[in-house]
Amino acid sequence: MSVFLYPDTNLKKRYKIAIHALVWVAFGVWVLYYINGSQSLTTHRVLYVVMGLTFWLLIFYANWYYLIPKYLARNHIMLYIANVLALLMVYGLVKSPIDYYVFGDLNPTMKSVYTSDRLLEYGLGGLVLVFISSGLKVTGNYIRNERRNKELENQKLVAELAFLKSQVNPHFLFNTLNNIYSLAYKQSPETPDAIMKLSLLMRYMLYESNDTLVSLQKEVEHIHNFIDLQRLRLREHTSIQFNIEGDIEGKQIAPMLMMTLVENAFKHGLVSKNEIGILINLIVSDKYLLFSTVNNISNHKKRDFGGIGLQNLRQRLRLLYPNRHNLSSEEKDGVFYATMKLYFHSNTPKL
Repeated sequence: MSVFLYPDTNLKKRYKIAIHALVWVAFGVWVLYYINGSQSLTTHRVLYVVMGLTFWLLIFYANWYYLIPKYLARNHIMLYIANVLALLMVYGLVKSPIDYYVFGDLNPTMKSVYTSDRLLEYGLGGLVLVFISSGLKVTGNYIRNERRNKELENQKLVAELAFLKSQVNPHFLFNTLNNIYSLAYKQSPETPDAIMKLSLLMRYMLYESNDTLVSLQKEVEHIHNFIDLQRLRLREHTSIQFNIEGDIEGKQIAPMLMMTLVENAFKHGLVSKNEIGILINLIVSDKYLLFSTVNNISNHKKRDFGGIGLQNLRQRLRLLYPNRHNLSSEEKDGVFYATMKLYFHSNTPKL
């Protein structure tokens, strides 16, 4: 059942076990070749190597599965060192008599069961295994933790972007429905056209703006549709200008960023007796785009670029264009100025 439910996890475990087994077999073959040399291979020599590998395996994995998690991972350094020394001492005390009494013919330099040189050799050999085991374990844990932290960071980014975008769409829909309601209340013949424009806008928001990046050309078309919808409720002499400089084809941008500035301009603009209207400028180059809006603002609507608006936009820019954006806004003499600069590629100079 666990294999069926968690195939990836079990596959990784099997792959890990296979790698360990292959490394130990290769190491054992090398040791056997090194010890045997030009002499004939005997069962006695094979048993000697197998016995040595068994002790090394015990040291390696005792450190891997027990000492590191229990002491080193919990920052009990002195207890870890004490247990490693105890493990190496037991290793020397057990292996030395086996080498002397069972494999004495393969260890002609041993003059007695316990000698300082032989115990030192066991200790250093075991210490090397402990270092290798600790190095691999700590490195593996570090890589896994970094990968896990990266995955958590990506999941947080996706969740935060989804939340921010969920704030944009209802806010946009709420304002637009209010506009259509005004037309319907006045029984304006332009109401059906307004509903059609809203349909085009919602189609874009629901189906075409779900990707991380969308075509700049489609985003501009979306802004045009929004402006056309807004014109239905405005006086004929109201000045609305949307100027585009540069080639917008082949460029991509995160959706609904420019739209936030446009929507804000219509929300707070067109309220003064001496209104300047709304001026929207888009300048596009191969490396960046510069988008700006200018609109008048009345005294009773002076605020920090309203609620969801600027705060939401700043958060999205921070997540989608880290170190590759600049957003500024200023209110002066009843006129509001907003400017946003975005670099298209991550290898462009940072702002």
